[in-house]
Amino acid sequence: MIYVEQPPFAPWLGFCEALLGCDTIALYDDVQYTQGGWQNRNRIKTATGAAWLTVPVTRESGPLIKDTRIAPSFDPDKLLRQIRLAYARTVYVDEALNVLRPPLTAGHEYLADLNIGLITALATALGSRARLLRTSEMKITSAGKTERLAQICSAAGENVLWAGSGTRDYLDTEELAQHQVSVRWNEFTARHPSYAQAWPRQEFIAGLSVIDAACALGWAGTAAMLRHSFETYLPHAEKGTVA
Repeated sequence: MIYVEQPPFAPWLGFCEALLGCDTIALYDDVQYTQGGWQNRNRIKTATGAAWLTVPVTRESGPLIKDTRIAPSFDPDKLLRQIRLAYARTVYVDEALNVLRPPLTAGHEYLADLNIGLITALATALGSRARLLRTSEMKITSAGKTERLAQICSAAGENVLWAGSGTRDYLDTEELAQHQVSVRWNEFTARHPSYAQAWPRQEFIAGLSVIDAACALGWAGTAAMLRHSFETYLPHAEKGTVA
């Protein structure tokens, strides 16, 4: 089974569940970068609620994700201090930072390289065995969205797509079926796991970066929570059109 997504920065639990449940993660880095997405930012929980972690990028016109440069103003040490300040009272903050620090401070020039370096470190910490592939390194020739997706699956040798529920409105399952690709729908938002977050007097905030869970539960605890969630849900996941 394959999951396809633009490489996110410090991804949320839904992406990390796919790291544990899927055989292949295809990082869609050869599409246009868009401002305001999840490629250069994500949220953590602080004493005043959710706050953004952001990697500034240069404001060039319409670059692909793989060609988007990190701005010279990026200060990884400042970002790491922001995380430590937010989670200083949690049990596993040091364990989390030990995984985050090397990719964040590696001196990457391009955003995609930073994100993929961070995702690779997270995958190792969580015990993922999934292959991480960059779509820019595949020989994809089609310009059509569904055809490109089918070619990505084919290039990876996968025929089952783990698809987020947000793609239901535009993912053509019938066309994918013509290419021998079936779909399993992932309704992760509706089943987002809860856990004892930092700042417990606040309400639980779903959809944060995996950093939040890692500081609260540790990497092993986060992985166990996500594996249980995936294994419980998968037998009931709705199937798309099958050829």
